[in-house]
Amino acid sequence: MKKNLVRKQYLEKRKNLSNDLFLSLESKIILNTIRIIKELKPKTVHCYLPITNKHELNTELIFNYCWDNDIITVVPISDFKASTMETVVYAKNTELQISKFGIPEPICPISINNTDIDLIITPMLAFDKSGQRVGFGKGFYDRFFAECKLETQKIGISLFEPIDEIEDLHEHDFKLNKVITPNEVFSF
Repeated sequence: MKKNLVRKQYLEKRKNLSNDLFLSLESKIILNTIRIIKELKPKTVHCYLPITNKHELNTELIFNYCWDNDIITVVPISDFKASTMETVVYAKNTELQISKFGIPEPICPISINNTDIDLIITPMLAFDKSGQRVGFGKGFYDRFFAECKLETQKIGISLFEPIDEIEDLHEHDFKLNKVITPNEVFSF
């Protein structure tokens, strides 16, 4: 399947989940994600803050686990003109504001170097059996992955199981190391 079709279908699938089913799937994914963080023992975790109107999974419990276990947490601030992301510290007491794109972002950001990140939890709409992902189509995460060290673990979280294949991959598309679904953790 081509990315545009995958994106359209999975946005619709996500939107059509009942609230109860969404919360049940979300809970399983978050617990699986925390289990993987425990196993990998990263020093610094990059995780997104959810855009609620896009039905992204709530990552609050992931941040709380990291803070309770002295893991540094960082979040992206998106620059839509340059199609890039800046990595900034996100701590328990960080004040947030909602950007004009609906993204929660720290008010007084403190930047860190992308090479300091050990593990990235990335939002996505779908993925295939080889570990390729489909996001919202702006390429932010692929450009961001290119700025991180090679051994940084790239982990996607998905409400749905993999599709067979994403057909229209580009040379700059990054494969994920793992994808966490409600019922399984896929490793690539």
